[in-house]
Amino acid sequence: MSEFNISPTFSVYKLVARVENVSSIINHRRAMTVISHEIENATLLDNAHTTIFAGFQRLSRFLPQVARYEQLAQRARAIYVFGVPDATMPSIPNVTYVPLKPADQLTKEWFLVSLGRDYASALATEELTHIDDPDETRVFKGIWTFDVDMVMILHDWLTQVVGLRSDLDNAAMTHKHHQLSYLGEVILRMRARVERLARQGKEDTLREEIDQLLRSQLQNAFHQLKTTHVPPVG
Repeated sequence: MSEFNISPTFSVYKLVARVENVSSIINHRRAMTVISHEIENATLLDNAHTTIFAGFQRLSRFLPQVARYEQLAQRARAIYVFGVPDATMPSIPNVTYVPLKPADQLTKEWFLVSLGRDYASALATEELTHIDDPDETRVFKGIWTFDVDMVMILHDWLTQVVGLRSDLDNAAMTHKHHQLSYLGEVILRMRARVERLARQGKEDTLREEIDQLLRSQLQNAFHQLKTTHVPPVG
């Protein structure tokens, strides 16, 4: 496993909190998984060519996602997985493991940052509970953002952390109209999930949390992107 020089105080969540009004409490841990999968789906299902940085707190938490990330790695530009190395990791082409020390701030954070020339999204959270608490009692605070500038900042910081030279800049994202299309696909999938959970008559707390995300963060992001969107010429 490669060596990286990561400051123990470095924080994806706090970097976002400096800019965004982070007040969203995500009470259902499965909602975190849903959000993470939707960010990944832009690459896995919608063919966005992105670089992905994923924080799993402990690398053992990554193991259930290996098969999914093997597929994701075939479509992504590159993937970096962060966590305390508490298990043996399989070698996956195009996936780099970034080991954390147990006292690092990033071990308290669940984050996923995905950026390409036509897609930008990030989940940045900090755990209010403890990773060893029962999953049903774990609580996080944070935000799911589609703000291109914010995701660019996160991407630039993380590329420095892993020693990667970024070849993307604000001018490079010339296809922002695609971001609107990707976000529309996310909203459709999230609505379908809410309807499916409602038909099943279970997972009320998860359904309510996803529905709240749809009504607040996703709809607001879609509206802001649509009102500031300039269609491409030609």
